[in-house]
Amino acid sequence: MSVDFNEFFGEHNEIRLRGAMKPEMTVFLENQMDAVGKGCIGFLPRRAESRLWWYGFTPTPDRKRELLTLLGWWIGPTFSDLPARHGSLDPTDPFDAALEGDKVLRFEVLPRWSANQENATHARHSVRASLWLLGRLVNGRPPSEFDAPRSTVEVLDDLGHAISAQDRSIALACLRELEATSDLDQSNMAFLRLRAFAGFQDWRSLLADRDLEHVLAMRRPAKVTLAIQQAVYASWLARHDHVGSEQDLLDALAELPSTFRSLRTDSSSMTRAQAVTEFLIAMESESEDFITKIVDDSGSIDPKLPGHLRKILRTYRKIPFEEFPDAAENIAPDPVEGPTRTPLEEATDMMLQSNFEAAIEAALKLEPGLHSAHILLICARELESQQHASTVAHYISAHDLREVIGGAYAQLRDSLFWLEEFLQEEPGLDWHSWLGALGGDHRSAVLEADTGTTDSWPALSRAVLAAWLLSAPAEALGRLGEVGGQFMAVHREIFTADGAAELNERVLAGLALSGKNSVGVRVQTQALLDYLLSAHPTAKIFTDALMWTEGIVSANASAVTTSWMVDILQTATATPAAVASPATEEFFHQVIGHLRPFKTALSPTDIEALKIVSEELSQTVPGDLLAVQDKDADLGAPFRYLADSKVILYSLTESATTRAAQMLRVLVPGIDIETSAEHDGSGKLAAQAANADVFVVVTASAKHAATDFITARRGERPIVLVNSRGSSAILRELAKG
Repeated sequence: MSVDFNEFFGEHNEIRLRGAMKPEMTVFLENQMDAVGKGCIGFLPRRAESRLWWYGFTPTPDRKRELLTLLGWWIGPTFSDLPARHGSLDPTDPFDAALEGDKVLRFEVLPRWSANQENATHARHSVRASLWLLGRLVNGRPPSEFDAPRSTVEVLDDLGHAISAQDRSIALACLRELEATSDLDQSNMAFLRLRAFAGFQDWRSLLADRDLEHVLAMRRPAKVTLAIQQAVYASWLARHDHVGSEQDLLDALAELPSTFRSLRTDSSSMTRAQAVTEFLIAMESESEDFITKIVDDSGSIDPKLPGHLRKILRTYRKIPFEEFPDAAENIAPDPVEGPTRTPLEEATDMMLQSNFEAAIEAALKLEPGLHSAHILLICARELESQQHASTVAHYISAHDLREVIGGAYAQLRDSLFWLEEFLQEEPGLDWHSWLGALGGDHRSAVLEADTGTTDSWPALSRAVLAAWLLSAPAEALGRLGEVGGQFMAVHREIFTADGAAELNERVLAGLALSGKNSVGVRVQTQALLDYLLSAHPTAKIFTDALMWTEGIVSANASAVTTSWMVDILQTATATPAAVASPATEEFFHQVIGHLRPFKTALSPTDIEALKIVSEELSQTVPGDLLAVQDKDADLGAPFRYLADSKVILYSLTESATTRAAQMLRVLVPGIDIETSAEHDGSGKLAAQAANADVFVVVTASAKHAATDFITARRGERPIVLVNSRGSSAILRELAKG
C-alpha cells in the first residue's frame, strides 16, 4: 500500500524522522518503512500528548484480520487496548482519517506514561521488541496454501474461460498473474498474449505487443501465426477483400511492413483471412506450386474465392485476361444478391468469421453431404475439443459420409484423418475410468482430464454411482471430495434427488477421515452439505453428516478460514428441518468453539451472519465474539449503493444465495432482492437477467450454459461474477461496489 511517511511523521505525530533518535530506533523505523513500501506487514509509531500508538500496515483486509489475531497473542491486554478497541482506527481523529481503514489497524501501548513512567517504559520496550520479531517472522515465512500463487495450469484454465466468456478484465488479470508467478518464459508469455488479443479480436493491441517483433523472428506455433495473420488481414486487407477490389488489395500489400511478409502456417485447414494473407505474401516469393495449392484449397472456403485470387495474381503480374490460365473457367461471375441467404451460406460465414461452435450447430442441420462434412471437420479441427470431435465423428458415421470424404480433395481427407487420430489419443476415458483412478496413482492422466474433455463424458446412472459410493474405501471417497468438483457438478441431480442423502454423507465421511486441510476439501464440504439438505435426509443421516462436517471444520480451522466456517454453519441451518434438529444446536456450539481462537479474524458480516443463525436456533452468540465488532462501524455502508436497485443472486447452491439475501435485507433495509436457481433457458431466468439492475452469478456453482444464457440477456450491462461458493464470497464481491 502507498503511505506518505513524511505526512505520517508530520503535524499530528511528535516523533520526527529527522529528530533526535537512538540509532537502534532509526534502524527499526527504516526497516519497517521499507517493509510497508514493499507491500509487506510493517509497524509505525505515533506519539501525542505522552500517549503512544502503534499502527500496523497490511497489504489486504484478510491480512489485517490475521495480524489482529497475532497481535492478540503477542501483545494482548497486558500492554495494549486491543481487547477494547480491536485495532479500530478513530474516525474522529484527522490523523486516522487519512489512512486506509480496511488495511490499517492501531493500538495504544498501556499503561500510559502519565500513569506510571517506570511501567510505561518497560511496556514500550517490550512492545517494540515484540513487533520487531513478529514482523520478521510474518514477512519471512514461506507462503501458505491460502495465499501462495495458483498453479500455472489453474491460471491457464481461467484464462481460457475468460476468453471464451469474452471477459477482457479477467483475461488480462490472468496474464498479469502468469507474468508475476509462473515459470513461463518470455516467448510463451508472448504467445499467450497474442492468442488472448486474437480471442477478443483486439488487433490493435496484438500488433502493438512489445514482443511481436521477437515472435515474428522465431519459430512459433501455427495458431500464433494464424492470430497474427488475422490481425494483418483485419488491419490492412479485409476492407478491400470484402468489396473484391484486387488493385486496392495490392496497394495495401505494398504498405504492409516487411516483418509480416513471412507469415505462413503450412496448415491444410484454412480460413479466408489465412488464405488471402498467405496468397498475397506468396505471390512475391513462393513457388508456383505453393500458390496453386492455396488457390485450389480456397475453393473449400468459398467457391468464388479461387477466381478472386486468380484475378489478384493476374493484376499483380499484369497478365492480360486472355493469357491467364483457366481464367474463363475459374473466375466466378460477380455475385447476384438474392433476397435471402441459404443455411449453407450462413454456416459457411460463421466458419469464416471463426465462430466455429455456431458453425458446427448450423452444419449439423444441413443436408448431409460434402459441404456439411467440410464445415464440420474444419471447425472441429480448429476447436480441438473432445466433445465437438465426437459429435462430428458421430454425424459422419450416421450419414455414411466416410467414403464420400475419401473421394474428395486432399484437405478434407487430411481433416478426417486428423479427427480419427484425435479421438484415438485417449481411448476409454469416461467417468467409470475416472472413478477407478481415484484409488490408484495420484498423477493419473484420467484425473487430470480438463473440462473440454470431460464435457463429452456421459453421466453415470444413479444405480452405478450409488453402488460405487457405498463400496468405495474411505481414501477414494476423500479424494473424490477433494478433486471431484467437475464430477459432482455433472452428477448434481443424482446427489440432490430424494433419497440420495446417504450418498452425500458417505463422501463427507471420506473427507473427514482423510483429515486433509485444503481449498478443495472446504469447497466440496459446503457443496455436499447443500446437496444433502436438498435430498431430504433422515434424522440419523443428518446427525451423522453434521458429525463428519464438524471433523472437517476442526481440521481446517484457522485465522484465514473463519468466513468459510461461518458459511458452513449457515449452510447446515438453511432449511426448517435442519433448524429443528437437536443435532444442529450441538453443531452450532461446536463451530463457535472452533471460531473462538480466531475471533479477531471475524469480519463484521461474519458476526451478523452468526446473529441470524443464533436467532433461528434460539441460541446466543457468545459475548467475546460479539465484542470484536466495532459498535460504531456502519456495516451497511459498502452495500448502500444497492438501496434503489433490483438485485438478483443466481446460484445452484441455493443456501448461499438465501443467506446472502438475508444478510443484505438486514444491512440495507428496503432492498429489492431475489434469489434464483432457474435452469438455463427458462423464461423466468430470461426476465430476471433482462430486468435486474445488479445480477450476481456464482460461477463456482452455475452451469456454463446458464452463465452464457444470462450474459446474452444482459447485453452491455455488467454481471458480478463470484468464483467461490458461500454467502461470504457473494458479500465480498458486492462490497467492492
